[in-house]
Amino acid sequence: MATRKTQKRALPEHLLEVIARRFRTLGVTSRLRILNALMEGPLGMSELEEATELEQSNLSRQVTELEREGCVARRREGRRVEVEIADPTLRDLCALVCGSLEAGQ
Repeated sequence: MATRKTQKRALPEHLLEVIARRFRTLGVTSRLRILNALMEGPLGMSELEEATELEQSNLSRQVTELEREGCVARRREGRRVEVEIADPTLRDLCALVCGSLEAGQ
């Protein structure tokens, strides 16, 4: 019995652009610090500032970029603003990349 290889269709150009934009967003160290801090769950902005050691203005700017790309979401509870990972696939991606890097060292 002959086996037939399944061919993957090429991704459309617009989707490739979206993927490239997502990887550019993730290619900034301070944004990766933010995502790393959020792996255990949502944090308030002051907790996130402490965990990442980023200045408040830079933290806010980086969270805005991550939010714009759908990576994180902000939720206001009274005066407190919490940030959380909005795209659960980011946890898998980070675990995959970090795991392969740790295994190689």
